[in-house]
Amino acid sequence: MTKPTPQTVFSFAFITEVLSSPKVKAIAKRLRPDSVWLALKEVFDDASRELLSSATERRLPDVNELVERAVERLKALVGVVEPLEIDARGRILPDARERLAPVAMEEGCWALVEPDSDSARRRVALREKDALAKLARLGGSEAAAVFPNREIARIAVLAALASEGRSLVVARRDLFERENGDRLEDAFAAVQNLLRREIGACNAVSREDYERAIDAGTGLVWRSFGRWSLGGRAVLASEIARLKGVSGRAFDVLGEFEYAPLLDFSEFFDATIPTVAERLKNGFDLVLCDGSGLIGGPSLGLVFGSRERIDAISRTTIARVVQTERARFAQLVKTLELSENRDVAFETIPVARTVSTSIANLESRAKRLAALLETCEVVQLARAIEGRSTLCSESSLGTIPTRLVEIRPRGFSSAEFAARLEKSSPRVLARWTPDVVLLDVRTIAPDQDGLVADLFERLSNPDALDNLRLAE
Repeated sequence: MTKPTPQTVFSFAFITEVLSSPKVKAIAKRLRPDSVWLALKEVFDDASRELLSSATERRLPDVNELVERAVERLKALVGVVEPLEIDARGRILPDARERLAPVAMEEGCWALVEPDSDSARRRVALREKDALAKLARLGGSEAAAVFPNREIARIAVLAALASEGRSLVVARRDLFERENGDRLEDAFAAVQNLLRREIGACNAVSREDYERAIDAGTGLVWRSFGRWSLGGRAVLASEIARLKGVSGRAFDVLGEFEYAPLLDFSEFFDATIPTVAERLKNGFDLVLCDGSGLIGGPSLGLVFGSRERIDAISRTTIARVVQTERARFAQLVKTLELSENRDVAFETIPVARTVSTSIANLESRAKRLAALLETCEVVQLARAIEGRSTLCSESSLGTIPTRLVEIRPRGFSSAEFAARLEKSSPRVLARWTPDVVLLDVRTIAPDQDGLVADLFERLSNPDALDNLRLAE
């Protein structure tokens, strides 16, 4: 039988104190964030249930007691749940992996255990309304909408278009299957009565293609940008926007981006990285992007645009029925608060802090990590070298200087060793050449250096290596 959800007896400050405990943090950093806060929810729920169901008066557990319970619960998860993934390949924004500010993690935990009462729901509604206004303001748009993921956001946009009986124009180059198996056509298939016109070839599209396709019945032109973008001819959003008003044409241009930040990171990179606000100024009426790229937090689908268009998208059936989890929204709310002050944002939001980390800091960490790894049996040579990180897999967004740890494995080829790292727990993703394995220190969180060194030490154990061979 499912346990009833208790009314929590713990304050936000109490939960924060448990999360901040060195004992909890030591084990939590070995697990994925969602595993941590779901495990802590169980701890607080159980403690609340014990108190609320007791026939006699019982004292509230102290912090140390709750810390021990949390540590016990978290230790039981190590090696059982999906392992933590440390992406050291050189992408600052890896694939939909959460990098939340600690205060955002705490806010998410509190939202999970907060009582599900009428007053709590009213507080949540007010908080979400304020967050949407803040998100729109930071994005330089009139309004914004939040969805559980980018696929739901796509469907909501298309459903609003279909309900108006207007058509979609999309280039064939934007329909290609993405590197991660994501297909734009999946969203099209989910919306009945959607009228669409495909234009151009599979690797190029021209302004004339758009001019011929867009007519008085066109409601939306869809442009996709990201890892799936190909080389070849492309048409700027501003060029498409100039077709408005000609022969009765009235339509919106939507840009879907792998990464469109709220904060301006261009000063750190060798290429300009347009923010959401800049995208909206440069010809796009709607911007759709992923929350994991925007704030380094939960994977949410975010849409920015005019109040009229966002209201229409928010009224669709899927927008009303499929709600974003309370904890996810709470994490977004807290991260937006941090984003309002640029100095605070670059100190506290992991993605921003990673981008702004100095070369001197990276040099020191790389040398220290190389010295630790070189003492391991499976490492013949380890040294710090210069390199460059990318923001994400869209190479047009430029690169940033970094430091790499170059590792020459002992007893294995570099490809075999990289595969062993990927099968480990925590899972470490590395780049490799025919001779060496490369770990990008900029894309390893500072508190994960010890985890990487730990892992190499365990791989030096013959029993660990035998286990890995058996696993193959």
